[in-house]
Amino acid sequence: MGTTFREATVRFPVDAVTTEDLVERVEALLPAISERALQVERDRQIASETVAAIKAARLNRVMQPIAWGGFGLDIEVFFEISWRLASACGSTGWVYSVAAMQNWEMGVQPHAVQADFYAKPDVLSCSAFNPRGASVAPAEDGWMLSGRWQYASGCLHADWAKLGVMISGTATMGLMLVPRDDFEIEDTWHVSGLRGTGSHDIVITEPIFVPGHRFMPSNVERGDKAVVLGSYGAPLQSIGPWGVVTPVIGMAQGALNAYENYTRDRLTAFSGKPVSNMAGAQMRIAEAGAQIDAARALARSTIREIIDRGNASEPFSDEFRVRIRRDQAYIVNLCYDATMLICRAAGAGSLFETNPIQRFMRDVHAASMQIVSNWDEQAESYGRVRMGLEPNSQTW
Repeated sequence: MGTTFREATVRFPVDAVTTEDLVERVEALLPAISERALQVERDRQIASETVAAIKAARLNRVMQPIAWGGFGLDIEVFFEISWRLASACGSTGWVYSVAAMQNWEMGVQPHAVQADFYAKPDVLSCSAFNPRGASVAPAEDGWMLSGRWQYASGCLHADWAKLGVMISGTATMGLMLVPRDDFEIEDTWHVSGLRGTGSHDIVITEPIFVPGHRFMPSNVERGDKAVVLGSYGAPLQSIGPWGVVTPVIGMAQGALNAYENYTRDRLTAFSGKPVSNMAGAQMRIAEAGAQIDAARALARSTIREIIDRGNASEPFSDEFRVRIRRDQAYIVNLCYDATMLICRAAGAGSLFETNPIQRFMRDVHAASMQIVSNWDEQAESYGRVRMGLEPNSQTW
């Protein structure tokens, strides 16, 4: 499907907007994004028409600081956009979420690195956090960087990459901001789910110079005085996972939507009876819908509590922090179970690649494998704190 007038021609002003305004813009894009989803998977990258449409609707600027041309809104608005995009195309929602969350992260960085990052309008970025493949050496006024980083979702459309590093001889971890001209992309993302995210490897073979101000330590002080958003009063580990948890809700919703549409006209193989009249199909819709609604409600309430505490400058206790991580992992569990319930009921016809049900199933399965969504780890850590012990998850 070609780019519509509404998608690419209409330019929205960068001014005060409401959540309702932005949701309306998202809803207008969903039919075309849904129609492109199969081709996105075949191409293993997000459609350029979709990227242009998201920029035209200013959705990429939701959590971008006002000082740099963004709306400066908080994560609750991002949440409402992200899950809706993922309900049309899981890969599109995933890439949008990752890039939008990095705009949030830039909001607490020093002016010098923000100026570099936002020099180009409508900037997009990717990230690869695992520092084990990186080689970092100090240099005058900066660093020399080389290595390989996996899982760089959205790298094919990115202007910058944020690459995880660990400074040798110290316990300091962080990200180095690297422009697109300074890294190569190796085509490695041949996978079963989230194929369209283009989460290839980023490779820097010969060491490149990274100016000192483009190193962003992971322990950066939250709550920058220039930023007044409630979520900036929270630890990074409480916010970052929403970038990969939120789109899973949308994928599960997309699977349910596809099942309902598919089932309305479906007939049983032997008797030719309408499946829509069968109690089993109706009960699957009810149960899966309740699970997805519960996941969405839990996400909204947890996000609201994070923002409220941040606005009030209340401390984030260990118990609250591990509860946030527990909730995030449990949300993914609910959405995974709902999606698998739907797919078991969909029949063999849903296995064809033209049926979106099987794509949402594979996308949810892939998304659930993120380390931040590991239920066992987060559940244990939460239980330990409740028993008076120290948390032990890798990210809390």
